[in-house]
Amino acid sequence: MRISQEAGGIEMVGDTIDLRRLDAATAARYTAVAERDRAFPEDRAPVTEPGEESRWIVDSLPGEPAAFGSVGRRWSRRGGVLVRARFLHMSPTHTFQDHGPVLDTVLRIHPADGTPPFDAARRLTVPMDYLAVLHRTRDVVLYVSPNGGSYVIDWARTNLLAGTTVAKVIAPDGRELPMPGRPDVIWALMNLLASHGLSNPTPVLDLRKRRMSAVAGMLMEVVRGGGTDVTAARL
Repeated sequence: MRISQEAGGIEMVGDTIDLRRLDAATAARYTAVAERDRAFPEDRAPVTEPGEESRWIVDSLPGEPAAFGSVGRRWSRRGGVLVRARFLHMSPTHTFQDHGPVLDTVLRIHPADGTPPFDAARRLTVPMDYLAVLHRTRDVVLYVSPNGGSYVIDWARTNLLAGTTVAKVIAPDGRELPMPGRPDVIWALMNLLASHGLSNPTPVLDLRKRRMSAVAGMLMEVVRGGGTDVTAARL
């Protein structure tokens, strides 16, 4: 997938073409193609392996595996935090690394202390699995040093927040609680884990584990409360 491209003089961004922005004749041609597809749909590719029908293309794209994230205890004790940012701009550089293209980007960063957001220009390798979900999110998670001097994209947390993999919480009683479409809950859980110096380098947060016992109650409150009050959860 390209970040942006023009075909026939029509700008194509992500995976959506807005016919309202095209002239009437061109929009009519696109509409005819879409209506023909609805009238005569293509046959689906045959399933060759059990479970293949539920696969999503992002599962096979390169990038860092999604996770609640790792935490350095020293970083946590000294006041390191996670913050959210959003891509305002992306443009190609014609360079490609192992996980994805190198892009010139502008990020709008929202500091954890409530001060006004600020913009930062960065040249980044953006993983292909994240690019695949740009049609629904441009948010990223940043790992901020205790002194606030560095902001580094945490792709494992970013990919989990973006939904490249479904996050799951296993309650103390063994119930499995999938978190699809709940980025606020996932974000609150990440912050609570980070503030207590707890790493969870997988997308499954198992609260039955002994190391989670001290915060299991607070984490479950976040899940039940929808993640709307991270500060309360920390207390």
